[in-house]
Amino acid sequence: MKPVAFGIGVLLHVPALMALLSLPVAAVFVEWSGLAAFLLTAVPALVCGQVLVWLCRDAARLQRQHAMLIAALGWVLVPVFGTVPFLVAALGSPWSAPLPGAAVFATLDSALFEAVSGFTGTGLSVVERPGELPRYLQWWRSFTEWVGGIGVIVLLLSVIPTSQSALNLYFSEAREEKILPSVKSTVRTIWSIFAVYTLIAIALLWLAGEPLWRAINHGMTGIATGGFTITDAGMEGAGLAVKLVMIPVMLFGAISFLAHYRLLRERNFRRAFGPEQRLFWILVIAGGGLLVLERFWTSGQWQIVDNAFQWVSALTTTGFATQDLTLWQPAPLLLMVVAMLVGAQTGSTGGGIKISRVLVMLKSLGWNLRDYGIRPHEVIRVRLGELRLSLPEASRRAQAAATMTAAFLLLWAVGVFLLLHFVPAGTPLAHVFFEAASAQSNVGLSTGITQAGLPAGGKLLLIVLMITGRLEIFPVMVLVAWFLGRR
Repeated sequence: MKPVAFGIGVLLHVPALMALLSLPVAAVFVEWSGLAAFLLTAVPALVCGQVLVWLCRDAARLQRQHAMLIAALGWVLVPVFGTVPFLVAALGSPWSAPLPGAAVFATLDSALFEAVSGFTGTGLSVVERPGELPRYLQWWRSFTEWVGGIGVIVLLLSVIPTSQSALNLYFSEAREEKILPSVKSTVRTIWSIFAVYTLIAIALLWLAGEPLWRAINHGMTGIATGGFTITDAGMEGAGLAVKLVMIPVMLFGAISFLAHYRLLRERNFRRAFGPEQRLFWILVIAGGGLLVLERFWTSGQWQIVDNAFQWVSALTTTGFATQDLTLWQPAPLLLMVVAMLVGAQTGSTGGGIKISRVLVMLKSLGWNLRDYGIRPHEVIRVRLGELRLSLPEASRRAQAAATMTAAFLLLWAVGVFLLLHFVPAGTPLAHVFFEAASAQSNVGLSTGITQAGLPAGGKLLLIVLMITGRLEIFPVMVLVAWFLGRR
């Protein structure tokens, strides 16, 4: 398994690079424990990565199954190294004392949970008062979500040489399309668009009245559809202008980078606004309106902006909350569950089943009706966006979408069943449905189940759901099969 070990070694350079880039943050705020935390993250990750790369330098070219193993193992090992700053803040180091505000991370399960939630772009948190965290931990949480929104492998591919191995790695991280012919040009285009949008989001939030530090962190986690906040009240305490700015920020993060490219570089609105875009905006508008009506029915209050914000936050899988969801009735909560499970667009920073799969399954209903009426040897082609497909080709795409959706929903059902064993007696079933969907679709909205007091088994279950949902199941299945000794 030298190719896998080599790939893991290269991948471990990501947390090392992130920690080194974070050193100036600790220095600017004169938080010396942050310097120790980031050095204790960077040095071991860099050493382990370099050792693996050197030992496996003659590894053969990566095959698709190797890439899936690297993706699955990488999304476990990278957060493990990302746990170090949390542990150092809570427990101290030979060069720094423990920080009272970070005491929640004194246990490995809580620290690992926070790191996994960040890197997967989920945003579920065991922290009750993020405003009391040291600035370097606030930054680290936001930075992990910002990198995780695009993907640690995509970050890696922006600097390594292009090859068939790079192509296999690119597709292993739940990506289905390239913007440009080469992987490197695609990845660099994604990062350039993402960086520009991040700067725009930060500027808009600052102009809307957010303090600069808050605008930086929330701009990063908003465009990455992550959902971590650095204030105790989160978005509940934000002003109207900030909420109105954050809604388009979340929407832009949930739109495919291919659509962004076609609109910004090609200036082709027709190609950018294809069937997936139309379905997405139908769900945004119709679903948001339905949630507003449902909330009025159950609570007697319109709260149009807050309820529309919550719908967008769920559908884009961002996870910002402007209301206390523990007070919601089951009906609007389950409507939000549907939004979280459907999720964002393919090729965006969002999670969930993805709009493109829902679109293919809806279109397959019409394809099946046409299939009944064709004559023997007659060839009929159907349209899927810019593609013209024969009915057998279209059926294969529909079957693939249905298989992925069924696996996703089955995992969610198993997650709900297992999570019931870790929540207090009397916890509403709708809350358990909601929390499992939020973790698996990498959303971050919570009904109060996720907290420091959740048993370690419950945190581990949510960690598995977050990683499996981020990788869209199949790389994790390859990893499990490998552990069981099956190819």
